[in-house]
Amino acid sequence: MTLFTRAANHAAIAPMFAQKFGRQPLPSTDPEATINDLIFARMIDPEWTALERRLVDKITAKEEAARLCPDLRVAATLATIDMAGVASPADLFDRLRGFIGTDAIAKPSQASGGTVFLRHVAGPADLAALHALATTDYAAVMREMQYAGLPRRVIVEALIPTADGLPPDDYKFHCINGEPLLCQIDHARFGSPWGRIFRMPDFEPMDGDDGLDWPDSLQRPALQQIAAMIAAARTLSKPFDYVRVDLYNGLDGIYFGELTFTPSASLGIAPSKHGSHRVSPTHRLFSRILMDALNTNAR
Repeated sequence: MTLFTRAANHAAIAPMFAQKFGRQPLPSTDPEATINDLIFARMIDPEWTALERRLVDKITAKEEAARLCPDLRVAATLATIDMAGVASPADLFDRLRGFIGTDAIAKPSQASGGTVFLRHVAGPADLAALHALATTDYAAVMREMQYAGLPRRVIVEALIPTADGLPPDDYKFHCINGEPLLCQIDHARFGSPWGRIFRMPDFEPMDGDDGLDWPDSLQRPALQQIAAMIAAARTLSKPFDYVRVDLYNGLDGIYFGELTFTPSASLGIAPSKHGSHRVSPTHRLFSRILMDALNTNAR
């Protein structure tokens, strides 16, 4: 297991934070701290609980989600591949050969991103990025310490069914002490992505002046689906003061996605007409809602 100190992690990543926000990270207790400062402080800290680490690994996370929330669906696991000895993309292609061209996805279990739709894979070159990510100590990339030392594996999953056959919409619930406060909907994630943040539980836009409109291609979830997602997010987030619970709206029900403890490695900005490259009024509102709830609960 690669060892990193908090001081070394801070020195490595603080310049990226400063480039994004024009200042150094603040202590999360500072009155001017944003949710980004909190996430930065969390991710560089080497101390993570066994439960948090099980919920980070995409294989064990599904087991924990099924235990904590039995009514929640999980995508079927078709295979897991230990990356020890998988020396090249060609080796990985051989291991995945039985799934190539099928409606399945492959992704690293110990890292964020890297999803490959196997129906689009024609040869080893299409797996190069996945192989690189799945054989990397992902904690070293942005010093997100919850990933340190996790087994390096690839998980193969069945696609979550949707009415149009496209990837399902992603509902990302930002939760404080077990209460979902905000939800970002990510639509057409692998095409022309669209995202917007909504307040819970009424599911109204968090910022009516964010300049975003509901796209015609996005079907609004029914009230029953919203209620089911909020209930699942509440259950999964209960042990933690801050976590993002990612759920998918599938054709046959609500599916578990993942739990994200350090969204965008502290560099994320809430979507608005201003884009995601600079802090905007929408992002300041987003941060204030979450930080106010954290500070209220801390008193």
